[in-house]
Amino acid sequence: MKMKLLLFVCGILSGTAEVFHEDLAIDGCSDSDGEKLYSLDGEEVWYADFKKQTGVEPQPPFVDHVSVPGGYEQAVANQQICRSNLKNSRIGMKDLPLERVPPSNVVVYSRDEVELGEQNTLICHV
Repeated sequence: MKMKLLLFVCGILSGTAEVFHEDLAIDGCSDSDGEKLYSLDGEEVWYADFKKQTGVEPQPPFVDHVSVPGGYEQAVANQQICRSNLKNSRIGMKDLPLERVPPSNVVVYSRDEVELGEQNTLICHV
């Protein structure tokens, strides 16, 4: 019995994972809209449809569907929190000094002191 258990454990320890996946979850909101999305390897696995008031699993019928029990209700609760945070952020940023407000268009900065007649490095901040 001990020998079988030892071989089993050794087999597990020598295994490796060769497959990597990209998992993404997005929660976002604005005054009029919201987003809750789960994706795997760039493919939508689940999202909340706030207009139809339901969670959607847009996977093809030949795969095992990933379900998110209670996902839509959680997405609605997260939207309320997001809108509250959005409101608080606007209040907090309302009276920022102009020099602290980020630019709304492209700005080009020099990396070092600019020297006339020399090649200079410019950094573009978008």
